[in-house]
Amino acid sequence: MITLVILAIGISAATALALAMTRHHEQCYGRSAAARRQPVRRRLEGWGLILIAAGLAIFTDGWGRGLVLVAGVAGLAAPLAAGLFAWRPAWAGRVVVAGWVVVAGASCVIFI
Repeated sequence: MITLVILAIGISAATALALAMTRHHEQCYGRSAAARRQPVRRRLEGWGLILIAAGLAIFTDGWGRGLVLVAGVAGLAAPLAAGLFAWRPAWAGRVVVAGWVVVAGASCVIFI
């Protein structure tokens, strides 16, 4: 079950990192929505989600299995995020928000 949570966070992180690129940002939000600080915020969001996924994997499975799990999730999440941009690019922002919701839910379940 925790693997699916980490996979959801990984897909959200890959999507956030993809939205940091101008091409994908314009594809999702349109040409007029290109903001100056948007790429920096999306990069920070993406790397933050990756670090949270890594911390969650290490916390639940230990250093050995946790880091391997995060590497596998990162390898699987990137093509899934690319498929999202090919299929429904307008959903990319929602996927990033859903990742943060999963982080909040997982932290409530694990730490409470």
